[in-house]
Amino acid sequence: MFNKVIASIGIGSATVDTKVKRAYIQQGELLEGVVEVKGGNSDQRIESIDLKLMTMFGHEGGDRLSPAVVEVHQLNEPFTISKGEKKHIPFSFKVPLDTPVTMIHPETQKSVPPVWIDTGVDIKNAVDPKDRDYISVAPTTVHENIMDAIKVIGFKFKQMESQNAPAWVKTNGPFVQQYEFTPSFGKYSRKLDELEVYILQGDHDSTIYFEIDKRSKGSMAVLKEKFNLDEHRGSVTLNNQEILLKRSCVSDVFEEIIDEVL
Repeated sequence: MFNKVIASIGIGSATVDTKVKRAYIQQGELLEGVVEVKGGNSDQRIESIDLKLMTMFGHEGGDRLSPAVVEVHQLNEPFTISKGEKKHIPFSFKVPLDTPVTMIHPETQKSVPPVWIDTGVDIKNAVDPKDRDYISVAPTTVHENIMDAIKVIGFKFKQMESQNAPAWVKTNGPFVQQYEFTPSFGKYSRKLDELEVYILQGDHDSTIYFEIDKRSKGSMAVLKEKFNLDEHRGSVTLNNQEILLKRSCVSDVFEEIIDEVL
């Protein structure tokens, strides 16, 4: 009885350790691993084990960061873990296509934005143990081809960030990943300040939202920039197979769009 009382406040309770097969995963791939549950000083009823794929996103115009749940995977039916017993529960689930792509920060050498798995164990009448495991996420080939197609027409990648989704970007989640490009050569080098892109890939098609920031000139330049009169927004949807087989189609579409804006 004493052990049960102690376990109910978290002392000598069951512990959890999640181990992923690969800590580097591509969007849309299966994330595989095993959850190790180790019994404490007394038998305990495990109601559920949940794996939450998590990330953080920022808010435009501020430094505040918010957590976001990308995917939830329930691992098991209720069971009892005996005193000192070890259970290994394998898992696998598909990493959603809208999971943020991560990059290594040059100073901290950590992946940004952070993406991790929160493992939560629901134990009846006890403090629930938790575990956190970070992963790195690579873009799909479709995603990469879109990025490369933009670079081919004269743009250089500037930065990437996850932020709260703008109202004009139609997505089901609270955040979206933004890519910023600046013209580095070619016909746009003196005509544009920036190109912002949001890639929303589906199973068959990808919608690319974009914001084209023209370079303002003359006496009205300051006024145009202040009221964002030099920005042009829109979107285009392309077939994934076409993007994979003919990357130049993306380049052609963006050239046509930008030329119309200019």
